[in-house]
Amino acid sequence: MRTRHLFLATLLSFFAIATPVLAQQFPTIASKDLNERAVTLPQDFAANRSLLFIAFEQEQQTDVNTWLPFAEQLEQNGQAKFYELPVLPSALRLAGGFIQNGMRSGIPSQATRAKTITLYTNVSRFRANLGLGPTNQIYAVVIDRTGKVLAVESGAYSEAKAQKLRAAL
Repeated sequence: MRTRHLFLATLLSFFAIATPVLAQQFPTIASKDLNERAVTLPQDFAANRSLLFIAFEQEQQTDVNTWLPFAEQLEQNGQAKFYELPVLPSALRLAGGFIQNGMRSGIPSQATRAKTITLYTNVSRFRANLGLGPTNQIYAVVIDRTGKVLAVESGAYSEAKAQKLRAAL
């Protein structure tokens, strides 16, 4: 009996080691940017590498803003394009026009509006697809052209976090 348990434990550990870990992937989502341009993500991200700032609550914009000088520098250097992605539950899609108009009125820049894409989706599934933790913080995520997640950092900007993201570019 003991030998059988040992054999079973060995067999299970072999499969745990031999089974490849699935890469985190940005799901296909249709939406609109704040200029009302229809997009399908991740296909419509306009670079080989994209830096995504994912927020779940309006108050998290303060943390997103701490990353913007870094993101603008990456974009100017041609290393990555960046986008802000407010992620809201699918049920709020019915109020989407009201939400979009509210955000649009607070962002006068056409260029910034083009980089802001609200996603109405199953938030739990979205977080699982990208390997994100709880919704009480923002995430800076680097993806490739296909939507494969290359790096994730959470919370406000720090130089250490920025270095980790830079390494994924």
